[in-house]
Formats: sequence, C-alpha cells, structure tokens
Amino acid sequence: MASNILVLIGLSVFFAVIIWSFWYEFSANRALPKAGEMVKTTYGHIHLISRGQHREKGRQPLVLIHGSTTNALDMDLEIAGRLEKDRLVLMPDRPGHGFSHRAEDGFRLDVQAAAIREAVKIKTKEKPVIMGQSYGAAVALRYALDYPDEVAGIVLIAPVSHRWPGGVAWYNRVALNPIYGWIFRRTFIALYGRFGSPKGVAKALRGSQFSQSYHARTRVPLTFRPSRFYNNAEDIVRLYEQLAAMEHRYGTIRVPVEIVAGTHDMTVVISIHARRLEDQIEQAQLRVVDAGGHALHHTHPEETVAAIARVDTRLANNERSPLQGALRRLTSVFPRSA
Repeated sequence: MASNILVLIGLSVFFAVIIWSFWYEFSANRALPKAGEMVKTTYGHIHLISRGQHREKGRQPLVLIHGSTTNALDMDLEIAGRLEKDRLVLMPDRPGHGFSHRAEDGFRLDVQAAAIREAVKIKTKEKPVIMGQSYGAAVALRYALDYPDEVAGIVLIAPVSHRWPGGVAWYNRVALNPIYGWIFRRTFIALYGRFGSPKGVAKALRGSQFSQSYHARTRVPLTFRPSRFYNNAEDIVRLYEQLAAMEHRYGTIRVPVEIVAGTHDMTVVISIHARRLEDQIEQAQLRVVDAGGHALHHTHPEETVAAIARVDTRLANNERSPLQGALRRLTSVFPRSA
C-alpha cells in the first residue's frame, strides 16, 4: 500500500513538472519579447537586432554572430554599444535560437550562414565584416567560404574551427534521444533553466561586469525552452562532422582575418582551433589573451573591439594604392593646422 502511494506521488510530481514546463515556456515567450525585427528569408524568419545607421568612410557594416546556449542579445550587451556610433551593427538570432525560425536541416552551418546572409542583404548592400564567437565563428567561417565575394573581413573570438578529441557534453546527446529526450527537456532542462542557470551563467562569466545581470539582460530562459534546447544540442552534436568536411578549405579565405583566443579557454582549446586557423589562412593574425577564458567578448571586450579595429585598418590600407600609402606616411610627419 505504501509503495503504491509513493508511486502515485512520484507520478503526480512528474506530470506536474511537465505541465509546469509548458507554463514556463509560455511565460518566457511572453515576458521576454523580441528585441529586434523579424526578417523574412527563404529559410524562415530571422530575428535581427540592428544598431547604428551612419557609416563613416572605411567602416563596413558589422555582423555579430552569437555562440551556443544564447541569442543575439549576447552580442548586444557588451560589443554593439561600443561600435554603433559610426557603423551599422547587425545581430541575428541564429536559426532555431532566440526568436529565429529553424529551417529543415537548420543545424547545418551552410543553412545557418545562408539564412543570416539573406537577412543581412535585406538590411545593407555593403560587404560586411563578419564576427563570430565560439560556434558563431564556425558559422562566420562558413559564410566566408560560401560567399567569398560578399565578405570584407572576419573577426573570430574563441573560435571553434577544427575537429577536437573527445565528444560533447552528455546532456546534449540525451536531449536528442528519440525515446526519452522529450521527457529530459521537459523536466531536467526546464528545471535547470529556471533554478540553476542564473548561478551557472554568473560563474561562467566571472570577470565580466555583467556576470550578475547577464541572465536577465540577455534573456537566458529563452535558451532553455525545450524546442530551443533541442536545436542547441543538435547544433553541437552535429558540428564535428561538418568541421571535418570544411576545415581543409580555410586556406582559400583571402580577406583580413583577426583571431582572438585565450590561453585558459577549456571549452575551445587554442592549440586545436585558433593556432591552426592562423597557420591555414594567409591573412590571419592571432592575438592571444593571457589567462583569458572562453567568453572573451565579455571578460575582455576591449580585445574584441581592438580586433575589429585592426580589420578596419587593414581594409583601409588595402583600399589605398602604394603611392597613396607612401604619401600618407610622408604627410603624417608634418603638424596639422588648427
């Protein structure tokens, strides 16, 4: 009799958590509205945040592509505000994340790059500089490989770019399981998103001025909605095979590339990814942040902004002829008039 009561209580709690998870998902959608506009593409609507309008001479539009387990507001929090005064800054939710729709095979890097490209081309006809962090760097690389004539330069922050030893975190594979994955996402992941993620995020961003406010300001609960968590897990689990197929093509990239990576990044190890990229891409330059971790765009935002500035400078220098460059260096030694 007692065992039957325990089973009944257990089942009641189980179903209560599942019902609560639907309420949690509904409330997250309602309480955390879109921060940008929905742009229609052939791959579904892409949620796109735009900052800035004026473009100074030599300042290309900038596209910021976020990494895993987050959305476009991750880029808006620290970086966009530093750059929007003199250029157009575009921040998309990657397909299947935030509020962007997920096309069939939306985990594929080429599909994500194509969807973002269409949204960008609707907003600007200029060649953009593409910046990606972590998984977003893989999308940025695919963008440059598939549309080489439509990219002015690339900035890669803690990039994932090559095959790595080992696998992926266990919960990503569990979340995709066709038998019990749905239950896992509706119970464990939903509960973690509500009660565990605030502390987890603060710990991961230790050293950033936004470590305590990041969870609310970037709407982290959106990531732990069951459908979005599935998409995130699928991206990660299916990434290795795609990098294996494209990593030999990086040598074809001919635009300025700036890479920033940290010595203490245990998520994307610098020797496996960033250093190999530097060796493969002729115009790649790597800046190493001593003791830097994975979220460099938050813990060391000045390094990210400096990398973008270096791309701007390299693009400006490339636009000048050798004679123009010599005259510029010559006249720079004379004092400017008031």
